[in-house]
Amino acid sequence: MPLKARWMTCLSAALTLSASSAFATEKLLVVADEWPPFSGATLPNMGISLDVTQAVLVRAGYQVELAILPWTRVVSGAKSGEYDIITSLFLDTEFEKSLTYSDPFFTTEVKFVRKAGSDIVFDGLDSLKPYVIAVGTGFLYEPEFDSATYLNKFEVTTAIQGVRMVAAGRVDLTLDSTDVIRHAIQSEAPQLIDQVELFGPPLATPEIHMAVSKTRTDHEEIAAAFNAALVEMKADGSLDALLQKHTQN
Repeated sequence: MPLKARWMTCLSAALTLSASSAFATEKLLVVADEWPPFSGATLPNMGISLDVTQAVLVRAGYQVELAILPWTRVVSGAKSGEYDIITSLFLDTEFEKSLTYSDPFFTTEVKFVRKAGSDIVFDGLDSLKPYVIAVGTGFLYEPEFDSATYLNKFEVTTAIQGVRMVAAGRVDLTLDSTDVIRHAIQSEAPQLIDQVELFGPPLATPEIHMAVSKTRTDHEEIAAAFNAALVEMKADGSLDALLQKHTQN
């Protein structure tokens, strides 16, 4: 091989190796809001969603950095592309404009909470018209409920605040993921266990996803790699084992 050709071949190989190395060392910034047990700064491995998202991305060959941020920053960052990946997300048509969603990795139920012994029933949104309902500021529950301006909604900042208001009789109802409600009562207000109750059919049975910012040119590639690794982890049992650590209690 001529010296020039050999030099060009070596240069090409070096550049390829350098590019591969740069890709391998890039860290994807994955963020979520404080939403126990799915995400939280003080939870084991920062919660179900962050633990699963990190494990799947690592299986797919990526390095990951995790952060918990206020919901308002998560929303603005989703739109601006400030963060690579957002996790702990329900499917949302507005977010789909700026994010490429992965396949789901967890399913939960959104249910209403009433005072123990109450005769309130949930039989469609119209049945809720007589009641005051505590809802989280900016929270997404179910599209029709979220847009129902005819319902009497009282804004709170956390799920447990709504539960406490129900127990105290200050509002009639609140709602959230059943996993969130149970975790909030158990960890923050166990004295309320016998004072409130989840009831009725689910308002929704949403799936939980991670999603990649469309400002990244490789957003579809990352989502596809995540989905492929997720399939592998479901098949070999490692996903179930990971979820079991968070849900066994």
